[in-house]
Amino acid sequence: MKSIISSVIAVAFVGHTQAQTRALADSTGLPGDGFDLAGAVELFKQAPNLEAFERALNEEASQVNNLDLDGDERVDHIRVVDHKSGEAHAIVLQVALSQSELQDVAVIELEKTGEAAAMLQIRGAEELYGSDVLVEPLAEEDAGTAPAKGPSAPELARVQVWVNVWAWPCVTWIYGPSYVVWQSPWYWGHYPPWWRPWRPMGWRAWYRWNRPYHVWYRPVYVCRVPNADAVYRPRASYSPRIHRATAPIRQQRAAMRTTRPDARTAPAPRMDRRQRDVRGKERSVPRTRPVDRAPRTRPAQRAPRTAPAPRAPRPARTPAPSRAPRRR
Repeated sequence: MKSIISSVIAVAFVGHTQAQTRALADSTGLPGDGFDLAGAVELFKQAPNLEAFERALNEEASQVNNLDLDGDERVDHIRVVDHKSGEAHAIVLQVALSQSELQDVAVIELEKTGEAAAMLQIRGAEELYGSDVLVEPLAEEDAGTAPAKGPSAPELARVQVWVNVWAWPCVTWIYGPSYVVWQSPWYWGHYPPWWRPWRPMGWRAWYRWNRPYHVWYRPVYVCRVPNADAVYRPRASYSPRIHRATAPIRQQRAAMRTTRPDARTAPAPRMDRRQRDVRGKERSVPRTRPVDRAPRTRPAQRAPRTAPAPRAPRPARTPAPSRAPRRR
């Protein structure tokens, strides 16, 4: 009985150690670890307007905000400010550290791309996340290949596509005819009466708690809303003390990206079964344009073998002369 209990405790300890290792590996060491960009987009998707969105950001039950930039052991209040130019919006999420000091946390860059189409990305502030940290919503759809038949047929291949956010309630409200550019009425020292700040969690507890928003959002490395990004750049706000405090870690992470081995020399990533099936179908499709190749040359033919020349007959052997018998 004692051996069984010891085994259970050992397995639990190993699992706990592995979970802590994964949590530490996912930590960047920057303050942005305390604010979930994907969760902010999800709250924006569900909110009817920016006022409701700001309130959801500052509720503990939302599991999005765990920032404490001023170090007072209380989670910071996040205010929402919209900057508009034409059909592009830069919706800034920022923290007031003092009467004259603001620090942007992230910016939701929204841009109308058609009569009933809009695209959205959220960009983390460089002082809190490092450079070029972008997250966007995603959706999956069929890849367009015909499904195979049979009991051992592979699953239907699916691809990730960008999401048209035009139907989101807050987007419809922003592009409505009665919209007035929103600016939060709350500032440093003057907070809403319903706001109750809570004690921030440690990274390990926050890592285990904050997991519900990472399914339908993905990090990207290309800005798809350049007009909205151009609206935000000259209006960005950052705190000098936060900038100085995070500079060593940001420089270290930038150096790690620049010294990363070349993709051509790195081993190819492993593909799962779905990707292998798609790759096999792509190879089976005939090419529409032939590839220029050098014509094959046949090896030179050997000369036919000739029959061997007949050998001359051997001369017949002459018998040896007989000896006369000796006389006695």
